[in-house]
Amino acid sequence: MNKIKESIKISLSRHTVPQKMNYIKYLMLNKSEVLNYDPVTLSIVATTRCTLSCDMCPTHSSIVPKDYPHTQKARSDMNFAMFRDIIDRFRNATTVHIIGSGEPLLNKDFFRMVDYAARNKMVVKTFSNGTLVEDNIDNILSSKLNGITVSINGHDGKEFKRMTGMDEGVYYKIYTGVKKLVEQKKSKKSGVKVKLSFIIDKMNYKLIHEMIDLSLDLGVDHAFFCNFLPSPFKGLSADERVLPADNAIMSEMKDALRIYPSEVRSRFTLPIFVDIKEFMNKCRTHFSQIRFDGDGNVSSCSMMLLDMTGHGNYKDADVWNNAFFRDMRRRFLSPGDELIPEPCSVCPDNRGVEIG
Repeated sequence: MNKIKESIKISLSRHTVPQKMNYIKYLMLNKSEVLNYDPVTLSIVATTRCTLSCDMCPTHSSIVPKDYPHTQKARSDMNFAMFRDIIDRFRNATTVHIIGSGEPLLNKDFFRMVDYAARNKMVVKTFSNGTLVEDNIDNILSSKLNGITVSINGHDGKEFKRMTGMDEGVYYKIYTGVKKLVEQKKSKKSGVKVKLSFIIDKMNYKLIHEMIDLSLDLGVDHAFFCNFLPSPFKGLSADERVLPADNAIMSEMKDALRIYPSEVRSRFTLPIFVDIKEFMNKCRTHFSQIRFDGDGNVSSCSMMLLDMTGHGNYKDADVWNNAFFRDMRRRFLSPGDELIPEPCSVCPDNRGVEIG
């Protein structure tokens, strides 16, 4: 969507006038180390606790060494008072992602936070591993969530186990929770969008039809196919797992959707392929998003650079333009890639190639 169309869209939204103006400034102003607009997205680490320990997760995996520098350190759960302070301070943001490096539904204040952000005219989304969905169906559907995306990560238990290392029984618990959530959403005519996400890698991309059929059978509103996020360890490296910007693979993935009618195709988002030879850096997260954990630490990226130690505190004056943010923006405005952190060189947000 070009800037003019996006400006029109935001102007017609339910956001406040200051939120709309801030977003338009984000769209239109040149990007620099110091920004003259507020963040448009708030990313909330609701908790670092999790009900799973998936192999590919840099925070909870038993495969990734604990001294890996990009692992999210254990933090306190975000409490409601801190969340309220963050929303009040950054009230010009249009979107709040309540996610974390764990399972956000473990946070006892989760639904209070959703309600508060929504009352401030923000779009609120969450991302769950699905293990607690069935226990929270009534709360989810009666909440002011715009949408919940469940990481189902497989069209069956066997594929889920390969991807996550978790028991197949966990998959069927997630599947059952999503199925019941969708059924009750329809019966209650709830406006909460229910979505799925699948991790796609070199070993399962040919199974996209099975994933599409599962999504259609469950009746979810949308499904995302997400490229594998690597870490430099055996079995998890970019060379082993990440889908490259290979014309044959990209065409095969695109062709997989073509057999479905357009109204079905619109409910799926294909993965972003990684071009490790790309010279220019494309990531703009450091220009749009600020991330907070339960101890008040700040950062920007919620994809690959999860350690938030030493990047500043949400109470700091002009934290949005502090030394950390200025440094990261300087790196991503550089014409070369010699200064970017190592994970960024294989991240779809930075080296991604989309197919139409």
